[in-house]
Amino acid sequence: MAASGSKKAWAYENLKRRIINVELPPGLPINEAELAQQLQISKTPVREALRQLERDGLVENVPSRGSTISHITSQEISDVFQIREIIESGAAKRAAFFNGDQELDRQREIYKKLLEETPPDAEYAEWGTWEDLHLLIVKSLGNETLVTVYLGLIDRIKRIRNYYGSRVTRRRFKDIISEHIAVLDAVLAGDPEEAERSMATHLRNANAFLTGLAGTNAVFDQRPHNAEAK
Repeated sequence: MAASGSKKAWAYENLKRRIINVELPPGLPINEAELAQQLQISKTPVREALRQLERDGLVENVPSRGSTISHITSQEISDVFQIREIIESGAAKRAAFFNGDQELDRQREIYKKLLEETPPDAEYAEWGTWEDLHLLIVKSLGNETLVTVYLGLIDRIKRIRNYYGSRVTRRRFKDIISEHIAVLDAVLAGDPEEAERSMATHLRNANAFLTGLAGTNAVFDQRPHNAEAK
């Protein structure tokens, strides 16, 4: 039982990581025997892991057609950003009551330097540590329960980000950094209402951009997320 449970847990973590990193892309048909062979385990723990991933929303089962890696739909993007706005706008507002912390102050300086040193025609094809602001703000409140709740969203956020990759960073890099600076300016100035508004604006802009991309890909193909950039 322990060995079986351990194999299931290992298969679950392995497959989840590959789905989030888009190594197993949206819409990919799932072959249990093939996955079991790749992981060098029997099909039973793979099947159990896939059931858990289905509960997580990362795998979907279509009657008479079998299981596939779940598609990233415009509805999922909107749902994720709605939850993010509820959590992150409130977190930014509350962080402003305490004027943020030293880590947020350091992050603001990093953003400002990055923006100043970036040439006007620069294109960033990869996500960087500058995107970690959201988690930093949530963590700055010192509420471990809130951090745990927010971390439950991280997998979905990362998968969406990994799938779209350079399509976002090439076109919205400077906007993202400028919006992050606006949020931090308000938090560190101790302006709760402006911090809340700036975060909501930032998330709504990101939501509109990503749902726009999703609208141009009604049926997602099975290419790796970086195929377009090549």
